[in-house]
Amino acid sequence: MQVGDIVRIRPCDPLMKWNVVYDNQIGVVVALAMRLYVPAAKILVMGEVAEWDQDELEVIDAKG
Repeated sequence: MQVGDIVRIRPCDPLMKWNVVYDNQIGVVVALAMRLYVPAAKILVMGEVAEWDQDELEVIDAKG
């Protein structure tokens, strides 16, 4: 995964109701990050930039 890739946000855990609105949405990777020791990415989705763990994302179209 790299900056510029198009990704789909996988459906979240059913107990996490606060981000269910983002399930199956398409976004663009704008930055790579780390949450402690977990690789993460900042995604531009629905007009907002939000951060997800990389294992919660599915690459649809790789930039390079």
